[in-house]
Parts: sequence; structure tokens; C-alpha cells
Amino acid sequence: MQCHYCGQEKEGLPFRCNYCGESYCSDHRLPENHSCPRVGGPKQPGHSVVRRYTPNSNTERRGLPYVRSSRSRFRLRYGGIFSKVEEKHILVASLVVGFAGILTNFAMTTGSPLVSPTPLFFVITIPAYLLSFLGHEISHKFLARRNGLWAEFRTNLYGLMLTAVSSVFLVKFLAPGQVIIHGSGSKEVLGGISLVGPGFNIAIGTLVFFLSRFTGHFFGSIFVQIAWFNAWMALINLIPFGSLDGTRIFEWDKTRWAIALVGAVTLVVLSYYYLWHT
Repeated sequence: MQCHYCGQEKEGLPFRCNYCGESYCSDHRLPENHSCPRVGGPKQPGHSVVRRYTPNSNTERRGLPYVRSSRSRFRLRYGGIFSKVEEKHILVASLVVGFAGILTNFAMTTGSPLVSPTPLFFVITIPAYLLSFLGHEISHKFLARRNGLWAEFRTNLYGLMLTAVSSVFLVKFLAPGQVIIHGSGSKEVLGGISLVGPGFNIAIGTLVFFLSRFTGHFFGSIFVQIAWFNAWMALINLIPFGSLDGTRIFEWDKTRWAIALVGAVTLVVLSYYYLWHT
């Protein structure tokens, strides 16, 4: 099968573009590398003109490399928030994360529910857990796109397994995947993109924790569980290891990383105390 952009047959074909639906080689598989008409490209501000060679026959079909100026920004124009492939990964990750969140309601010593699992309990908690997870990932994606970078969520097998297994324990590993980012960005830009996800969880967790102090036992316990969930999602992602958010944040600004870490740890401690000792 030939690459739709350069016309060459290369090992590893095909890479199918999620936006225009054509097949490309490994060199031109990303939207910005084949001037994807469904995403943007040379017509965007700051791009230099893309020159293409008009072949005499199909066998001679070739194209000059995609050229971008040093000031170019590749701004994506999605038909929706997520691509079709990304939606599948989001669905799988959401199911695993939602399951882990629901199990927060069960005390680790006896297995008895902290709050009676009534229909109202599920109506409140399930959307709240999904909002916490999706808000974290969309924050990464939105800021990356604002800075002209390609960004899509992808699940990770080990992350999914750790999230599922840890859901029955007190300490939860809530990182079923990550937002993959392609494009050139400064350390400050990439660090800010990484920080906005845990920052979202710390903000939501802090808000619902304070709400729990002004409500009755039923709603108060539910709000503290949501705060606990967000606190662990922020704390795990702030670990400066591998592809977790903490790695880029730590490399960019250790002070901001430390402030975020203190916020997440504080929220974990307060949530734990009010969940199991009040």
C-alpha cells in the first residue's frame, strides 16, 4: 500500500489518519506531517507555503517535505472534543476509573459501606468521578491545543491494570493512561500542560471537601469521598517518574511542583481523617 502523501511503499504501512481517513507511512502519519485538510496545516497563520510535486503518473507520485517556518503554530481544528479512536480509549479508562471510585465507599477494615449505596449515591458519585477524570485529561488536551500541539488521550495497559487492582486498596493508583502530545514546545509550555491536570483535581477536591463541612452525614461523606478520589489522582500524577505529569513539572519548576505536591498530600490527609475517623 502506498503512502497517500509521498506515494512510496514503505515497511510499516498503513498508519490511518483519524481525521482525513487516508493511509500514510511512518514519516507522514501525523496530521501536521501530511498537511491534513481536516485538521489545518499550511493555511494556518505563521505557516510557510507547502510545495508539492505534481507527478506525471501514479507511480511517480511524490511530494516535497512539509515545510514550517520557525514561528509556525499548528493549531488543530477538531470536529469534536475527542477523535473516534480517542473515544474508545476514554470509554475504557472511564469504566475502570469509575469502578475504582465506587469502591472508595467501602471501609478497608470491614468492607462495610461508609454510606448506604442508594440510587442517589450512584447518581452523585459516578458523574463526579467521571468529571474528575475527564476534567484532568481535557485540561491537558485543551492547554496543549492552545499552544499549537497535537494531543490525544491513550490508555496504558499497565496503568489500567494498576488502577483496577489498586481500586480495592486504601492507596489508589489512578492513572489509566495519558494524553500523548506531539510537537515542539518549550520546557515551560510542557510543564504548564502537565501541571494543569493535577491542578484541576486539587481545585475540585478542595471545593467538594469544604462543601462536605456544611452538609449532613450522607452528602458530607459522599463529598469527602470525591475529595479523596481527586486527591489521589493529583498525588499519583505528581510523582516525578516515567511519563507521569510530575516528571515534566519537576524538570520545569521545582517550586511549583512542591506547592502542588503539598496541596495534594494535605487533601489526602484531611480526606482520610474525615472518611475513617469521623
